[in-house]
Order: sequence, then C-alpha cells, then structure tokens
Amino acid sequence: MRAVRGDHRPDDGPGRLTARRLDQLSIHDTFVDARYGTMLTSDAASLVGLTYAKLTARLGYAALMRIAAGAWTAALLVFAVAGHWAVLLLVPVLTGIGSGITMPTLTVLADRAARAEQCGIAAALQATALFGGKIAAPLLFGPLIDSISIATGALVAATGTAGILAALFRLREPEQSVGVAESEREGPRRAPVGE
Repeated sequence: MRAVRGDHRPDDGPGRLTARRLDQLSIHDTFVDARYGTMLTSDAASLVGLTYAKLTARLGYAALMRIAAGAWTAALLVFAVAGHWAVLLLVPVLTGIGSGITMPTLTVLADRAARAEQCGIAAALQATALFGGKIAAPLLFGPLIDSISIATGALVAATGTAGILAALFRLREPEQSVGVAESEREGPRRAPVGE
C-alpha cells in the first residue's frame, strides 16, 4: 500500500522531492520508489568504487572531479525534464557515479593537503560539510521548489553544479609530494610484529 504524500515541508528532505517527482509520472509503487532512491545509487557508487584505483591512475583526480560534477549536472537535468519513469532511472545512477567518485577523491586530496597531525580534523571537516549539506539543502531548496516547481528547482540546482563543473576546469592535477609518490610506488609498509 502506498503511503499518502502530502505537500512538501522543509524538513522532508531530498527523498521527498524524488517521491513527489515519481508521483508526477504516475509511479505509485513503494518498492519501485525504494529501489529507485536507494539501490540504484548505491549500486552505481559501488561499481565506481570497484574501479576507482584504475580510474585514478588513468585519469587523475582533477578529471575525476570534473566527471563527478558532470554526472550530477546531467542527473539534475534529467530529473527536471524526464517525462517517463524509465528515463528517470538515469538520475540515481548518475548521482551514484558522482558520489562514488567524489567521496574517495576528496578524502585523498584532503588527506594529502593536511599535515599528518591534522588528517583527523580534515576528515571531520569533510564529513561536516557533507552532512551539513544534506541538512541545509532541503531548508534552502524546499521553499524555492514550493514557490515554483520541482523541475524548475532541479534546473536551478543544475545551474549550480554546472558552475562547479566550470570552476573545476581551472583545477590542475595536484602534485604529489616526493614522500607520497615514493611510498605509493613501494606499496604499503609492512610493520614488524609488535610495532
């Protein structure tokens, strides 16, 4: 049985907007809704994770960040204009690709940029930004979407991610410090027993 979907409230979160968009396309099955929102995103991110080392070696971090921003922009554009549920299935896949690339890339870059004693702080700040965005996004975009439409709100968000993509084209491949490059070539350090 389908849960009743009311009007959007700022505390509903992005999943609620997805549910409203699926309603607009006459998708009322909760299994399809759950599969759409969770499984496809996770599956795509997992597949990226399985190939991440090869992708990084072949493309580099700057190119991967551009691909991620491009995937998010494409996902938002498809979300805004899709007229059929099958096309809408591309949205969680593209979002999963973007997230699957961004999370490890930003973690590695933050780790390399921070001094050894500040790596924990860098990781905490990254997580704070991620989860802070998940809280702030519905508060910022909820009233906007209520005043216009889901499609127009997605187009506004796509403009933002396209701006990020444009800025990433100015990003050069970060240089590795000599110590990092040598340790990665040598492989992981084997610690003696008891160390």
